[in-house]
Amino acid sequence: MSVIEAPGNKVDPEKGYQEAEAESHHGKWSSRWSFILASIGSAIGLGNFWRFPYLAFRWGGGAFFIPYFIALFVVGIPLLQIEFALGQVFRRAATQAFGRLGKHFAGIGLAAGFIAFSIVGYYCVVLGWSNAMLVQSFFKEMPWSIEGVTGSETVSKPVAAYMELLQFPDDTTQTTIMSSYVFAGAYVMWISIYLILVKGQNFISKAVWVTVLLPVGTLFILLVVGATRDGAEIGIKAYIGEWDMSLLSEGQMWVDAFSQIFFSLSLATGVMSAFASMNPKNQNIVQDAFIVAICNSLFSFMAGFAVFSIAGYMSKQSGISIADLQGQGLLSGPMLAFVAYPAGLSLVGGAGGNVLCVIFFITVYMLGVDSAFSLVESVIHNYKETYVFHTYSRVQMVSVFCFLCMSCTFIYTADIGLNILDVVDRYISSFGLAVIGWLEAFVFAWCVGKSESAQVAGSLPVMLHDILFWLGVVLFTALSLGLPYVEGLDQMMYLGVPLIIGIVLVVLSFIIPVAMAAGQAGGVKEALYAVTMQGVDKLRIELNEGFCEGAPDNWRFPFIWAVNVKYIINPVLFFLMGLNVESLSATPYSGLGPGYQAIGTIYFLIMVLIFVVGLIFPHLYSDPKAI
Repeated sequence: MSVIEAPGNKVDPEKGYQEAEAESHHGKWSSRWSFILASIGSAIGLGNFWRFPYLAFRWGGGAFFIPYFIALFVVGIPLLQIEFALGQVFRRAATQAFGRLGKHFAGIGLAAGFIAFSIVGYYCVVLGWSNAMLVQSFFKEMPWSIEGVTGSETVSKPVAAYMELLQFPDDTTQTTIMSSYVFAGAYVMWISIYLILVKGQNFISKAVWVTVLLPVGTLFILLVVGATRDGAEIGIKAYIGEWDMSLLSEGQMWVDAFSQIFFSLSLATGVMSAFASMNPKNQNIVQDAFIVAICNSLFSFMAGFAVFSIAGYMSKQSGISIADLQGQGLLSGPMLAFVAYPAGLSLVGGAGGNVLCVIFFITVYMLGVDSAFSLVESVIHNYKETYVFHTYSRVQMVSVFCFLCMSCTFIYTADIGLNILDVVDRYISSFGLAVIGWLEAFVFAWCVGKSESAQVAGSLPVMLHDILFWLGVVLFTALSLGLPYVEGLDQMMYLGVPLIIGIVLVVLSFIIPVAMAAGQAGGVKEALYAVTMQGVDKLRIELNEGFCEGAPDNWRFPFIWAVNVKYIINPVLFFLMGLNVESLSATPYSGLGPGYQAIGTIYFLIMVLIFVVGLIFPHLYSDPKAI
């Protein structure tokens, strides 16, 4: 039986749009472009403005674009298409979209919703920094202004202003104070989010035309200003003009590239399935995913020019080299956006510096509010699809979850909040997103359609293929990353031996099961298809039929797309999870103490627990509005 036509899954194509909207029970977008803009708004956020440029600069300039674009086209866009397609065809957010692939998998959506809950908690405190600095931009002398400043004060003054804003302590083992300015800025952010969400889907469909398009215009202004500054070429060269290809051998470079794709496309947070569930069932969703992903990357690329042209201008005016600015931390992480960039803008002089800082922080606000309310939407949509929450109205859900998320935000306004934020972001963004992304791809490609494959090829060959393939992937990951270092041993041993073992097992996973199944399946070709691709390819075909019904010109998933999801994305994400574990096991993240690491670990374990509960007790997450 078709997955889509299974009991509880089929949506009657003869029903009118109003009935289809009722089935989705989340509302509907006013137009296709409202959906696309909302998805772009969720994707484009603070990470595009500071994390992407910093990573490109850190990892060899242009060399970073190699793993970045591999991550984008091999993993990012296909996973985005999965989330879009399942949400649109099943007319459900991730909880019940994956729940309809198998009742044990609804926990994927709820775990993704918890990730969204975790991220928006600390995301809004960063926006609180920005709101506080927006107010300070109207001061005649901005606290971070370095106009007329020379020597070491060029760096120390804006850094001191940033630390004073955050009330950052000398002793990070205890907390004694909360930043009232950041608290107020975060509170304003949450009021904005609440007012947008409580007005419902029709208002959001209109709001995104402002909150998404306005930052594009202001970015263009900042880009022109930066490009025309004396010394801009110094920063641009540091950003993309130098290609250090030797860094491609660094595992962390690849981890950072894939993490950036996950975070900046809002993958594995439940957002995109929730948004797509409010589309007409036959919208051109495959094409939409390309539009969203490419726009997100283009914005990141252009933001890098805007940021580093000003960094070059600051370097030229202050006489401090780009390398020295980086050595003092000004071009790393949030300090790039909240110290170096506004300090560089202040050099324009007079009221011009104030105006540019106002434009910049308004841009940050607009970028952030889209991403923030989309994360809360994910929490609301995914948890409303369960028995516990389905009876609550939208206003009640928005009120409860905004209050809970806001309460978490205020924890980060403490003087040690930056350290807590850093650790939670690491565990959630690097570990949590990768785990949920892998689970999405694994369930989609490896868990659906097993009974049909077994009917054609036999249960044993199908099971043997799965065991041998994943044994090869697991052993390669464990051995290549976990072998202890032995002095004098050829370094190729650390990769060569695990690689040989992995390749042998993967090759055998195709040869032996296909040979076993050839007789029953009616030939080698038939056995190969049944053992390896029948389940995921059948799902691909059904989804194509689902979103192309009545719209034959819509883009479709090709066969090679399904091959990529099953045999490329899955092992790649598994290996990247291994790299994450290895990096954390070597040294505590950021050198912070066990208390901080425990906070990050607790967030991660709660996410895992939410998924495991659904795996063992699926009835707890069942859809109360199943058709």
